[in-house]
Amino acid sequence: LFAQQPNLRRVVPVAVDRAIREIIQPVVERSVTIACITSREMITKDFAMEPDEKKMRKAAHLMVSNLAGALALVTCKEPLRVSIGNHLRTLLAQATGREEQPLVDQVVQVCASENLDLGCMLIEKAATEKAMRDIDEQIERQLAQRRESIENLNQPFFDMSIFRTNSRYPAALPDPLRPTANPGGLAMHQLMVYEAFQRNPRQPIVPPNRSALAPGAGKGPAPAGAGKPGAVGAAGPKP
Repeated sequence: LFAQQPNLRRVVPVAVDRAIREIIQPVVERSVTIACITSREMITKDFAMEPDEKKMRKAAHLMVSNLAGALALVTCKEPLRVSIGNHLRTLLAQATGREEQPLVDQVVQVCASENLDLGCMLIEKAATEKAMRDIDEQIERQLAQRRESIENLNQPFFDMSIFRTNSRYPAALPDPLRPTANPGGLAMHQLMVYEAFQRNPRQPIVPPNRSALAPGAGKGPAPAGAGKPGAVGAAGPKP
């Protein structure tokens, strides 16, 4: 189809952009909300006796970005595939005739699959960036307490907020999971739990000789925030 009408290639990035805009906000909001609540509760408990605010912030960023990105990825994949296909089919139908419908269906299926990883990666990136901003706001009080504790060097730091009224936790937790007093803060093996959340970013999978992205796209996607998926560049498959 693109060999017969090369001008139709330009509708592919339009369809991908519209699809991302359509689903990015609810996906990012839901993923970030869940990730921030989970990370905040875990960090507050595990770092209750850790006086170093930098260690606490780093651990919070590692955990929340991993959780938010993973949740966004699994949540958006199928809706994004469907949305790309719907938008692309609509745009192509406006520019082609009924006799070309079989070719349109084939192009829609191929283009939706080939641009899916790129779209997912942009949504995942938007979720991780928003999650880190939001978790900073949610644990700012705890971080401020640690900064203030620097003035009282002779007194061990302890965050009493983890002992809430009528709460089962952390008292009901097994001993290995309870906050433990340690003059030097968390031990290395405890910090390694949060270091394990660190991972390399995913790369889009683009089959050779099947799809051509915009110039420079092979070097990785441009930074994209929530609500700004306009950086997507994609072209349809080559014949």
